[in-house]
Amino acid sequence: MKYVVCNSENAVYNRVYDELERYIEDGAVFSFSESLIGTQFTKRMIDEYKNGKYKYNHIIFLGQKEFTFIQPEEESSFYKLMKKNLYLPLNVDYKNIFYPKYFDNQCIEDYRNILEENLIDVVILTVNSLGEVLNYTEVTNENNNIHIYKTSAREKNSLRQKYNLTFENDIISIGYDNIMNARNIFLVVLGKDKRKYVEKIFEEEKNNNEVLSLLKTHNNLTVFVDKDAGYKTEEEVNRLIKAKNRKKAIEEIRHLEK
Repeated sequence: MKYVVCNSENAVYNRVYDELERYIEDGAVFSFSESLIGTQFTKRMIDEYKNGKYKYNHIIFLGQKEFTFIQPEEESSFYKLMKKNLYLPLNVDYKNIFYPKYFDNQCIEDYRNILEENLIDVVILTVNSLGEVLNYTEVTNENNNIHIYKTSAREKNSLRQKYNLTFENDIISIGYDNIMNARNIFLVVLGKDKRKYVEKIFEEEKNNNEVLSLLKTHNNLTVFVDKDAGYKTEEEVNRLIKAKNRKKAIEEIRHLEK
């Protein structure tokens, strides 16, 4: 696990982009939350593409969620939202963009196969004010893999305000098993109201039902926070991580000696 503290939201997204740069190459597979739209992260991606630093025509993008019973090109789709604000400015080859869709159960199986065939190199997630990641705070049998969930009134209102999406359908989303299969997880936590969730990642013992508890077991998790969400300095947290890793190593050695 890696912990990164920055002074501002823009600094956080600059650092996220700096880390992503290590993986920008032909054949890479990325999965981004729509909440990245309009941030310093996407602005730098687009600017550096325009400056000729990177090309994205051979990179695969996997969507995290979509409305049910909707065609990708409809104006109210997450795909169209991301296409307009990111994929089109990056000149991504549209045959390399995959989003879940649902018209029948075969659609779920089809996207499950796409996820299995395209191991994600970097998945970028965000934590909201309720401590939710991908709309849940707990991992259940329902959401551990690609699934359909009811769109709450709060989420509908948020989508309307942020992205002018006014669809009333449910949502099909990837699950936590799909995320945990990614090679790298970037988790972005911003704002003082989310500091308690950052603290939970590092202070609380593992709880198998909590999303944050599951994510912190990933070998390549990087947590990015601004100074408002960060409850300790990078140095303090890195010492904490090293101490826990030493404790884990000692426990594993003792187990083998039995």
